[in-house]
Amino acid sequence: MRRALVAIAIGLLVPSVGLADGPRRSTAVLEFRAGSSALPQLGARIGVVLSTRTSLKVLGDDQARQRYGDGLDRAVVDCAGESACIGAIGKRLGTDEVVLIGVSELGDVILSIQRIESQGGSVAGRVAEALAADAAPTDDELVAYLERVLPAEDFVRFGTIAIKVNVAGAEIWVGGTSRGQSPLPAIRVPAPSRYPIEIKKAGFSPFRASVAVPADGQIDVDAELQQPGRGGSAWYAKWWVAAAAGVIVAGAVTSVILLTRDQSSVPIGGHL
Repeated sequence: MRRALVAIAIGLLVPSVGLADGPRRSTAVLEFRAGSSALPQLGARIGVVLSTRTSLKVLGDDQARQRYGDGLDRAVVDCAGESACIGAIGKRLGTDEVVLIGVSELGDVILSIQRIESQGGSVAGRVAEALAADAAPTDDELVAYLERVLPAEDFVRFGTIAIKVNVAGAEIWVGGTSRGQSPLPAIRVPAPSRYPIEIKKAGFSPFRASVAVPADGQIDVDAELQQPGRGGSAWYAKWWVAAAAGVIVAGAVTSVILLTRDQSSVPIGGHL
C-alpha cells in the first residue's frame, strides 16, 4: 500500500481548548518558609514541574498574586501552615486545592509538601523529608515527592481529538477502539501520543489518518466520507491540507502533527 507521510510543524500561540471530559483540577502552589533560605525558588520550581508533568491546571505565582490581591505572602505566613486557613486562601484564589510547600531548618533542611482541599481545608496528602543543608533536588526527585502526595492519575496528561464527519452514523475508531458513531463529542486521550483514526460506514470509502496529539491540546479532524463513483473526483486527484493552530498552556511552542494517507482515504482538514 502506497503511503505519503507529511509532517507539519506550526508554532502554537493561542490558549488551550478545554478537555472534553470536563475541566482539569486546578491547583495553586504556595510556599511557606520558617526563616529558611534553603532550596531557593522551590515553590516556583514545583509549579513548573506540576505544569509539565501532570494534568493539573496550575495557578502560577504571578497569577495567584494578581487574583488574590495585595498581601498573599503575608496571608500564607499568618496561616503558619494551618490547613483550614490555607484552604480559605485556595477558595479565594478559585482553585480546587493548594499544594503548600514548607521549608524550615532544624539542623537539616525540612521539606514538607501538603495537598490541601480549598473547600473545607482538609489535608488530602502530606510528605515531609529531611534534606542536607546544601541539597538541590532534581525535577525527577521533586516528582517522586509529589507522587506521594497526589493521585497517580494526575501524572497522566491528556489531549483531545475532535472528529467532524460529513455523514451521520459513521463508526469512529481511535487507537483501535470503537468510540461510537458520528456525531461524537471530542474524545479525551492520554497525551502526548500518536493515534490511528479510522471512520467507516457502509456504502462509503473508509477514512484513515494518524494524528499526533500534544499534551493539554486539541486536534480537530475534518473527515469526508465519499461514495465510490459518486460526485467529484477521486481522492488521489485532490491534495489535502492539515492545518495546526494554537494550544499549549504556557508560551509558544512547536508541535509536529503527522498524518498519513493511503489508497482508500485522505484527511481533508484539521486544526489544533
